[in-house]
Amino acid sequence: MTRQTPRDDLNDDAATRSLDAAGADPAAHAARERLAGALRRKVGRRGFVTGAGAVGAGAVAAGLRLLTSTGGATSAPTPRPTATGAASASPTPPAIGGVVGQATPPVPAGMALVTSSRLPLFGVGADDPDRLLAGKVSDWQEVGTAISMPVEPLALANQVPAGTHPVATFPDYEALVAGLAKHPGGVALIPLSAVDFRVNVLSVAGHDPLRDQDGPSSQVFSVGVVGDIVPGRNVNDKMVAYGDYTHPFLKIAHILSSFDLMFANLEGDLSNTLQPPSDPHTFTFVSSPKMLDGFKLAGIDAVSLANNHSTWNEAGWGTQGLLDTIGALENAGIPYFGAGRNLDKARAPWSPRAKGATLAIIGIDGVTANEDDTRPGTLAGSVAAGADSAGTNPFLTQQFLADITAATQQADIVIPYFHFGVEYIAVLPQWAVDGARAAIDAGATMVVTNHPHVIQGMEIYKGKPIVYSVGNFIFDQMFSVNVREGMILELTFDGKRLVGLRGHGVEIEDFNQPRLMTAGELASLMDRFWDATDRLIEEKLT
Repeated sequence: MTRQTPRDDLNDDAATRSLDAAGADPAAHAARERLAGALRRKVGRRGFVTGAGAVGAGAVAAGLRLLTSTGGATSAPTPRPTATGAASASPTPPAIGGVVGQATPPVPAGMALVTSSRLPLFGVGADDPDRLLAGKVSDWQEVGTAISMPVEPLALANQVPAGTHPVATFPDYEALVAGLAKHPGGVALIPLSAVDFRVNVLSVAGHDPLRDQDGPSSQVFSVGVVGDIVPGRNVNDKMVAYGDYTHPFLKIAHILSSFDLMFANLEGDLSNTLQPPSDPHTFTFVSSPKMLDGFKLAGIDAVSLANNHSTWNEAGWGTQGLLDTIGALENAGIPYFGAGRNLDKARAPWSPRAKGATLAIIGIDGVTANEDDTRPGTLAGSVAAGADSAGTNPFLTQQFLADITAATQQADIVIPYFHFGVEYIAVLPQWAVDGARAAIDAGATMVVTNHPHVIQGMEIYKGKPIVYSVGNFIFDQMFSVNVREGMILELTFDGKRLVGLRGHGVEIEDFNQPRLMTAGELASLMDRFWDATDRLIEEKLT
């Protein structure tokens, strides 16, 4: 896919001046330099992303694969050379090896180096595939993981690379996926055409075989999802103190803007008429619409308003904050979903297009607009939109199932983005799990959720992923490790098919500003993610 069209909605000099307002400390200076470099290599998506409200959405910056992250982080894809198209797999077992600059690539075209999804590593060097598959690397720490795990070469029975000695072979891809569960340190070279989201595809020497499939016939595109962006309290105070409403996004904008589509949960109000409370412990979250400059800088294409702080607040504003927020988003050209001026608007999905595929993203409020407000994790009363009144899209099971089914008739990919769960609890109540699974039964491609302010786990239900809570993203909660951390969910689609699912960890600093995690931090985060996954399987599936 071509990524060289200049952006027309962000001036380089203005953006650089905005970064200069962030302070003079070395870390901030380094972040500004990286982001300024990304903006100088800016690209546009307006010819790529279309759909309801897409005009005015932020453009893709080249940063994720052109910049390294702050703080020595290693959890994002590594810098890459010019991408090459993926060819069909060779009918004979390919040899491996080669380094950058040689005619033989590190991984043959049409092949992918895969591991268990539980391995917290996304890329290796040019000479590592040969060493890994040939048994010359005994532990994954030698190639960049923060945890010690023995390397176990694996292979498909009819695709054993020459010069390798796998500890186990498997008759087909399904058997290999099952085998990786028993061999968590396993690694195999398999045809790229066989890959789906259940394995982790390693980039090699900066080349990501999943996302780097360029060419006029490529149907590959990426979607990024983050959790709670809460504009009030210390987040607002920090933006005011720095004199920069883009400040929370500075260390992460190059990551978010690398996705072809990007959406988030905006959990609070943006208003020129409502004054932010002075109480540092308030649950009324409000800031200036100027914060949307940061959303644009980060390339956030749309936001969900289906949450318990779009309308509910301690100040008793009713729907004024929501209506002000809707107006601010419309003025900024940023689409929203999951709430609206009436129920029809609240139920309507965000429907962008990417590489010929139509998506439908549906926001559903299961906390302050639940059909049963006695359920764990719900609040009494309802802020649901009505036929002629503003509010959120309610968690009414038959209604949202009908909306999902209807969306499958219009869209190729349908993703409900639920707001539910119990705050600070890693495993969901049964009613929430049942709702997510019902969405899959109704035809959803996958499900993503948020609300608890901590990451949860995931399950594969009837062959489709449900990712429970991607955690906080921009918030001032600093009282525990769990609430200071969140995840950027990276989804890669090839047409209608989900072929990649990765979680890039973020650490929130200074009460407002996320950065990409280091390898050690990512390993700790993903350990909790998989622990929650195992608990979910044990508690909900037995």
